[in-house]
Amino acid sequence: MQNVMKNLSENVRRAVFAGAPLLIVIVLFMIVGKFGVPKVLELRSQVKSAQKTEEKLTQKLNLLQTLSSDVALKANIVSSALPDTNPALAVMSQLKNLALNQGVVLSEMRSSSATGGTGGLNEVSISFKLDGARPQVNSYLAEITKIAPITTVRKITISETAGGTSADIGVVSYWADFPKTIPAVTEPITDFSPEDKKILSNVSTLIQPTFMKIPPSSGDINPNPFGQ
Repeated sequence: MQNVMKNLSENVRRAVFAGAPLLIVIVLFMIVGKFGVPKVLELRSQVKSAQKTEEKLTQKLNLLQTLSSDVALKANIVSSALPDTNPALAVMSQLKNLALNQGVVLSEMRSSSATGGTGGLNEVSISFKLDGARPQVNSYLAEITKIAPITTVRKITISETAGGTSADIGVVSYWADFPKTIPAVTEPITDFSPEDKKILSNVSTLIQPTFMKIPPSSGDINPNPFGQ
């Protein structure tokens, strides 16, 4: 290479030395253009994706801060209207309290085994006998649809006696498993539809039960239950 440079004229050598840095810059530019530009574009795409995620998270945070005051209350109301376990005991308690409030006598109450319905909705049937004056019996039947858990009347057999009105009644209550997964963090929050808001409004007016699940009994366990 040195021999070649010596054979070149002084002007040519000066031109080569002057153009060498430019040539190096061009080569580097070609290398950067081939490998660097795609990397830059990828980084810009990641930045845009991160900005969109941040916007969604900010939206969720603002909405949750707005709703945090009554979210827990509404969640409890909805879960009592349609619980995730068999609500037979809670419904039977509600029916007894309703009988006391309406001035009728409730007897022969029993529940059947639970059955699976469509769409993951399970149901349990409860039957009982009701005695009282006809207006009170009618009022009792109308109030059944106002209790939580959600309960519907499926069978009514009414007979009139000298002492008043007697009715054999069969009702059904429901429960379903809660969702097993929650939406992804990056998934935007959508507001309730007018129909959803109407359902929530109706559920909020239901008479809430005094309990949904029987708490475990407390107290010390006798280590020798068969002893003295």
